[in-house]
This record gives sequence, structure tokens and C-alpha cells, in this order.
Amino acid sequence: MAQHKKLGNKPYNKNRNRNDNRNRNDNRNQDNRNNRNDNRNDNRQGQQQDAQRTDNTPKKNTQSKTESSNDLIIFIVFLISLAAFFLVNKFYLAPKKNSLYAATNQKFMKEGKLTFLDAQSEKVIIGIDIEIAQSSYEIEQGLMHRRSLPANGGMLFIFDKEHYRTFWMKNTYLSLDILFLNAEKEIIRIRKKADPLSETSIPSGGKAMYVVEVLAGFTDAYNIRVGDHIEFTK
Repeated sequence: MAQHKKLGNKPYNKNRNRNDNRNRNDNRNQDNRNNRNDNRNDNRQGQQQDAQRTDNTPKKNTQSKTESSNDLIIFIVFLISLAAFFLVNKFYLAPKKNSLYAATNQKFMKEGKLTFLDAQSEKVIIGIDIEIAQSSYEIEQGLMHRRSLPANGGMLFIFDKEHYRTFWMKNTYLSLDILFLNAEKEIIRIRKKADPLSETSIPSGGKAMYVVEVLAGFTDAYNIRVGDHIEFTK
């Protein structure tokens, strides 16, 4: 009996071992499949993350470049505006302010008396009050920026010696008669009704040592001509 039992047990043990081996192999295969699926999922997730990173990087760079460009444009516009304001203020607004200030504050100041004498009869034609311009600054300024001048008033320019002279009407708002005289105080040229604010040169026409400026029309009104002469007192 014992021997029969032993012989009967051998087939039973072999079948159980086979089943165990199959189950183990199935489990291993399932684990391998699971691992493969996990690896695939990990690879897909990694690829998706890499793709997102790749997609985001250019956007950030593009945004940074756009912001930098905008900042540069704003800075350039600011510089141009600042330069334009400086130029307008220096060359347009400031001169007008200075001219207006000078025009409203300069008044005629009597500093002497001047008399026009007829060339033939030596009789007095007319006498006027005068301001005298003798220093370099006074000669340069003349009647610039003035808005008024008395009808019986004028300005006498006195130079150190006879020389060819040139005047102009820059920054001069009054129309003037300009008389050039030589060292003997004789009128050698009259420029009548000189245009206000003109920068056209007005030459003396000869060597002049004195120049007289009066309101436009004055010489016609009193028939003052080339050859007449003047006398003045300070």
C-alpha cells in the first residue's frame, strides 16, 4: 500500500509544479507588460513636457524682445521730445520773451540836442531831441526792440573815425530814415523808410563817422537832403 501511495503521489506533484511555474511566468509577463506600459507612459509624459518647454521658450524670448523694443522706442521718443523742446525754447520762445521784455521796458531818454542845417543858407531846418550811442554795446543795440520813438526824437551814433559803415534793421520794429554823415557832419546818404526787421545790409555809400536814425518820413516832411549838415550838443 505504501508503495502504491508513493507512485500515486508523483503525478499529482508534477501537475502542481507546472501550474505554479505557469502562474509565475504569467505574473512575470504581466509585470513586464506593466513595466513596459509605465515606461511608455513616462516617455510620453516626458515628451509632452519637453514639447511644452520647447513651445514656451520662444514665446518668452519673443515677449522679452518685444518689451525691449518698446522700451527702446519710448526712450528714443523721449529724447527727441526733449531735444525739440530745448531747440524751440532757445531759438523761438526765448528771443521772443527777451524782445518783448526789452520792448516794454526801454524808453526814449533825452541825452542831447541835434539841429539840421540847410546846406545853402545855413539856416536851421529843425531841431530834435536825441539819445546818443557811442559805446560798442550802445551802437550794437541802437533802436532795436523799441516800439515807439517821439516824432521830434532820434538817435545819434558817434564813431571814433570815418569808415565805410553798414547798418541793418534786425530786431527793429520801427520803420526808420537812416542818415549817414562824414567827419564834417555832412549828410552823404539818406536811406528812407528802412523796412522793419529786415536783415538786408544798408551801406553808408561813403566814409561815415556819424549816423542819425529818425522815424520814417521825417526827412521828407522837413525836406532834409544830402549835403545838409548837423550840429549837436550833449
